[in-house]
Amino acid sequence: MADLKQVTPAPDTPLIDKTTGDTPIGTAPKTVVVATHNRHKLAEIRAILNIEGWEFVSPDELGVTEQPIEDADTFAGNALIKARFAHKKTGKAALADDSGLVVDALGGAPGVCSSRFAGEPTNDPANNAKLLSELVRVPATERTAHFVCSVAFVDEDSTERLAEGRFDGRIAFEPHGKGGFGYDPLFLPDAFGGQRTLAQIAAEEKNVISHRARALAHLKSQLVSPTTCSIAAPSSATDTSETTSTSHTPGIPNTAGDTMKKTEIVAFDFDGTLIDVSSPVRLIARLNRDHIMPKKAIAKSALWGARYKLGKELNQAKPRRYIFSSFKNFSASDANAIMKNLYLEELRPRLLPPGLQCVEEHRRAGRTLVVVSASFEPIIAELAKDLGAQAYICTRMEVVDGSYTGETIGEPPEGEQKLLQFEQWANATYGSGNWVLTHAYGDHFSDVPLMASALHPVAVDPDRRLEALAREKSWEVASWSDG
Repeated sequence: MADLKQVTPAPDTPLIDKTTGDTPIGTAPKTVVVATHNRHKLAEIRAILNIEGWEFVSPDELGVTEQPIEDADTFAGNALIKARFAHKKTGKAALADDSGLVVDALGGAPGVCSSRFAGEPTNDPANNAKLLSELVRVPATERTAHFVCSVAFVDEDSTERLAEGRFDGRIAFEPHGKGGFGYDPLFLPDAFGGQRTLAQIAAEEKNVISHRARALAHLKSQLVSPTTCSIAAPSSATDTSETTSTSHTPGIPNTAGDTMKKTEIVAFDFDGTLIDVSSPVRLIARLNRDHIMPKKAIAKSALWGARYKLGKELNQAKPRRYIFSSFKNFSASDANAIMKNLYLEELRPRLLPPGLQCVEEHRRAGRTLVVVSASFEPIIAELAKDLGAQAYICTRMEVVDGSYTGETIGEPPEGEQKLLQFEQWANATYGSGNWVLTHAYGDHFSDVPLMASALHPVAVDPDRRLEALAREKSWEVASWSDG
């Protein structure tokens, strides 16, 4: 594998070298017509599927303007109607999706009528107003809902495939946020702690774990066949006791025979694990350089850093508080730009090649990759894109009227909170009992709660307390910064 530490990819291009990764079914280039006239949806589908040699085009580009009548009573049925119609009209492979909102208190409504809930023509504000009126006497605990997306694919030979994604949350009492579309201003997703509506969440965050992203990811797993890799891929058999692996990659324990048929998840820490430095420390240095952080806060941060390095300080909230105080009343867009640039300029070049190779091996094995870090959202969001991670859990700062308040949204994910927030995300995404944390990678004793819940904890260049515990419990100890 190439020395990925030297790779400098273009923005939004995953850092992982995929030259020996996924191979589409069949070898010839393919044109797929996406049955939508919405250019934003087309761009999103292109970005998520991103299969080498495949071109995704709209019906408009092929001169098709007609639309079929969507009269099925299920999302899958309507998706198939649209995909079959596009295939018949063009003779090419076709893809279509149908999605909507399902509200438990309304018996599943608006369902397949989501886009025309308030009548024709489609009117998002009217739909939202009607939904609120229908739920006016429903308490918060009973306002549970979920988005569903069904994706249908019809190949040139008329072979059909279906995939579905679900996104759980609840309905707010009033709209919040100006982003997104449809019911986004009212939907509070569980995966983000129920603190923000989809209209308050950046598109790049939403697209990582939205119902459409999940459905497309499931479809892609059907359209793309993974190449042979050096670790055991998840078994599709109910009984995995006879599954074996003939080779092994250092840093990734074999999992063959350990799990039943569940979604396999791998959790990576960031600071000190995937990089050999601390992102808060680097951020403090940059804030000092740019005269943004008060000198008193810098001195306190330096003292904390020295104690942390000696293993005498576990409270990682302290340096964040110093940083938050610097960003109080600071334009969120400006603060985000500072943190994003810090990642691109200083942290990305410090990503450790053995860690990147480990990420790639898990990706090839079909596991879900999640970054769980107490570092800041603008930094971790960029990291997740580079790694091709399906989700991330991190520290999110509160924004009011476009400025940081100096407070966080919920608790930062550190110590026990890492485990609690990870479990909340996994249950909301896959359902309780439908997933297993196969591997967890961390460097600090505060990572123990999450690591201990994994089938295979790996201590990466650990501090003294974590190393002692890892050796006592026979956990794997890896040295990525040396390798």
